Amino acid sequence: MLTARSLLRLVTPPYLFQPLQVVQRLRLEYLWRSRREALIALPWGLPIKIDPQEAVGHNIASQGLYELGVTETLWRLTESGDWAIDAGANIGYMASILGVRVGPNGRVICFEPNAEVFRSLRENVGNWRKDGRCGTFDLHQVALGKESGKALLHMNDWFLSNRGTSWISDQAESGKYLRHIEVPLRNLDEMLDDTATIGVMKLDVQGQELHVLQGTAGFLKRHAVRDIVFEEETPYPAPTHEYLKSFGYAVFGIAETFSGVRLVPNGQSPFDSEFGPIPNYLATADPKRAIERIKPAMWRSFGPGRLFTR
Repeated sequence: MLTARSLLRLVTPPYLFQPLQVVQRLRLEYLWRSRREALIALPWGLPIKIDPQEAVGHNIASQGLYELGVTETLWRLTESGDWAIDAGANIGYMASILGVRVGPNGRVICFEPNAEVFRSLRENVGNWRKDGRCGTFDLHQVALGKESGKALLHMNDWFLSNRGTSWISDQAESGKYLRHIEVPLRNLDEMLDDTATIGVMKLDVQGQELHVLQGTAGFLKRHAVRDIVFEEETPYPAPTHEYLKSFGYAVFGIAETFSGVRLVPNGQSPFDSEFGPIPNYLATADPKRAIERIKPAMWRSFGPGRLFTR
């Protein structure tokens, strides 16, 4: 139901710059209480099938967006013709951004090990493949890590309300409502041709970011990955930050402001400990380019600012 707190959340960029989204929020509050499936039109024109009762789906249904800072950063950094990687693709929200931005001559390579979530990803991508604005999508039902082999994908009761909370571990863990399944584990250095060049790589792999980066060492040494947008819960400087800097990458915290995003050089990414999301960072081989693309004001991924998107 609507409360003073939920009304206060309407005074945020997704609603102020997308006034019709308030109607969607009301629909979610009153009409979708028992629905487990809905088709939402994203601001860049692609449809996405979501579960309004699940955390990621609820955010998309209510705001039309998810993880605003990451959304905007990917939108600005991705270029037409890029190859892009979405590690921890979930149902494909971030892949939809990459797909539109790389354009018909680009490629988006998605990795999602959870079979249940992968089915949703495959269904959404199946619809986007019909859109001539999008690049080619390659889907892999595997986890990324330091070495190729097998790993255990763990899920607990949180997974019922947030399908992005399963995590990889090489050992079985015990706990209330905990279950695990064996999944294939691959590293990017072996999966991709060593002549490939990646424009943007997005990482959201529930604490396994360092292992994924270690499995990408060959590409990092050559600076064959231009921009890496990644989640990191450990305060700055975490091992992921130090590892990327050892290859000559510049590291920035991603901070959301009222009118867009800003980059925090060599610093902690601001975040709300109560409402989240987990802090996100940018590591880039071309900091001058990244700063120039992030600097202009106004949100470009949604609202009136999209008119200025290049």
